[in-house]
Amino acid sequence: MALDKVLLGRLLQLNEPWTVRDFRFDPGARRLDAWIGLEVHRGWFGIGRRQQEPDGEERVWRHIDLAGWRCHLRVTAPPDADLSALPWAGPADMPFSQALSKQVFALFNEGVSLNGICAITGIPLQELWKFKFALDQGKAAIADPSKPATGSASAATDAAAGSAPAAADDDVPDVADPVWLQLIEGQRDIDIRALSLKLLMTRLRSQMEMITDDEVRMLKLRELHRYFVKNARMLGHELAQLRTH
Repeated sequence: MALDKVLLGRLLQLNEPWTVRDFRFDPGARRLDAWIGLEVHRGWFGIGRRQQEPDGEERVWRHIDLAGWRCHLRVTAPPDADLSALPWAGPADMPFSQALSKQVFALFNEGVSLNGICAITGIPLQELWKFKFALDQGKAAIADPSKPATGSASAATDAAAGSAPAAADDDVPDVADPVWLQLIEGQRDIDIRALSLKLLMTRLRSQMEMITDDEVRMLKLRELHRYFVKNARMLGHELAQLRTH
């Protein structure tokens, strides 16, 4: 494939002082590996000299696909470099770049199963589980780091009102209804007869105690709402209590 470092850097949306140092294609696996680091300053007679900052250890993140090629970025950065706002980088203990994390998160929001996401993205199930576990434990964030996180109940319901679709069943309150947040945060209790719902509520309430990221909290809210929509016929007793709030 005819491609140079400068063009690849533009495709990856790299900005100074970051640059593509090297890259390699594996046609059989349709895989692209790119090595990213700080630019090399040019001295007299074009002889390169490195930045004064020492390179840190190499970190590897799976990035969003480029033209159907699975993209893996190998980033070498100074130990004190802030990569949190860069879409092609990610947290040191996570397998995905920020851009791919948001893509996977969007699939979670649509209710796509883990196996479905693996089939769509080609991501190994083990890596996907690691990312989901970090979300559930409040150790991964999706919200824009440039915006202050509120962590408030109103923030989640406001987000739902602005982006969530209407309920698929007229008997189920819309996902933007405050009753869902009250229920998932334990501010409102109802008599639950369905064992599967009891287990789900226990898990979601435990997770919400650890999650501060508004986007991830909204994901949990949609998970509960989606369960009610899917199982509305067997949840008549529980839904009747929600409609009396």
